[in-house]
Amino acid sequence: MIPRLGSLLAGALFAVALPVQAADRYSVRSPVLGYVLDQETGSLHRLDGIPGASWVGEAIDLNLVVTRADFAPTQGYAIIRDEEGRTLFVDLTVEAPTAVPIKDALDGASGVVISPSARRAAIYSTEAGRIQLLDGLPGVPVVGETLQLVKGVGTWSAFAISDEGVILAAATRPPGGSLHMMRAGHSTVRIGPVQRAGELAFLAGTNDAVVTDTAASEIVLYRDVVVRRQSMVIASSNDGVKNPFGAKPTGDGRFVAVGLRGGIASVPLQGGVAVFTECACATTSLASLAGGNVFRLTDDLGEPIQIAEVSAEPRVLFVPALQRDSDSAQ
Repeated sequence: MIPRLGSLLAGALFAVALPVQAADRYSVRSPVLGYVLDQETGSLHRLDGIPGASWVGEAIDLNLVVTRADFAPTQGYAIIRDEEGRTLFVDLTVEAPTAVPIKDALDGASGVVISPSARRAAIYSTEAGRIQLLDGLPGVPVVGETLQLVKGVGTWSAFAISDEGVILAAATRPPGGSLHMMRAGHSTVRIGPVQRAGELAFLAGTNDAVVTDTAASEIVLYRDVVVRRQSMVIASSNDGVKNPFGAKPTGDGRFVAVGLRGGIASVPLQGGVAVFTECACATTSLASLAGGNVFRLTDDLGEPIQIAEVSAEPRVLFVPALQRDSDSAQ
């Protein structure tokens, strides 16, 4: 009887050990809401969880100081710049991300634009007057064709790239600026006016674009910037949209999230009334997060990060502030 009991106990212990060993080998990761750059330390942090139940994860060890980070709307990668001025690619889908320099990337880049599907991207330099297309995404990108920015139309101030690789760019020159369309192998085409562009953004899978005109307090929708180039104002100060600084379509193309000082507006793309939601914060950004309709409104990790879900009934939520070592020591 005793040997029989010993066998049963050994079997039970073995059965318990298996899940423990499996848990050690295969750690279960929480859902990833998105990423944010810690301006204080120059490190990237993952936002774990889901809207309404999320937190700031530990810093991602890249062994460098990040000065700028552009995250893919899919949250699958980031194109960053470090304190040495290098432009690097970070694959955020792997367990231990590393930063890989993008060979022959533009020196002194002003910024990066990434398409809604994250399969197209471009580096631009307003000082050099060039846009450098990136090929090979969402894997490690390689430098593709370079487009020249035309001169004499004003100061280039905003850019966007579609999933087909079409570039929309805005130039500002008092008393009014202009919008231009560029693509590889073609001449630059002027497609319309804009007083002062705050942000440009394409809808997923299309060459339709949303333009934020900060001076006119208008959100303008352009249908097919390549061929049709039809424009219509979808929100303005008459709708309560005053001093917008940016606008981004949701992933399903149903709404446009409009960033305002102190809140956000949800504008239906198929017609309807804009819905406003205030936040007790100084809205500083409009960055896409996972899910297609979630956006980050602030980026100061020392304070609760404000995020917004954009729909027919938008809501503003928060991610608790990062608990730094110095805070916990007090």
